[in-house]
Amino acid sequence: MDEQVDLEALKKLTPEQQNQLISGLKQQVAVLNAQAIIGELSQKCTQKCIVSPGGSLTNSEKQCLQRCMDRFMDTWNLVSVALQKRLQDEFSGFHQ
Repeated sequence: MDEQVDLEALKKLTPEQQNQLISGLKQQVAVLNAQAIIGELSQKCTQKCIVSPGGSLTNSEKQCLQRCMDRFMDTWNLVSVALQKRLQDEFSGFHQ
């Protein structure tokens, strides 16, 4: 994702091509988001909630993991919505 974007080339795309590009980018972002969520949840919530690994989780560990995941997902959703809005605003400015 470190590639340079040629804005002039993007401006020359047909609306259909632009929509295809946007759709592909959204799919890539969704995959990256899912991977990031899984990685972060695994690392942070496990470290926080499981203090003595064993054959099974205690009730308090289960509750801690559930609360941790819920808070993490709520935060992730807020950030995602804000980022999507910002990207939409920037892309709509690109069309003008």
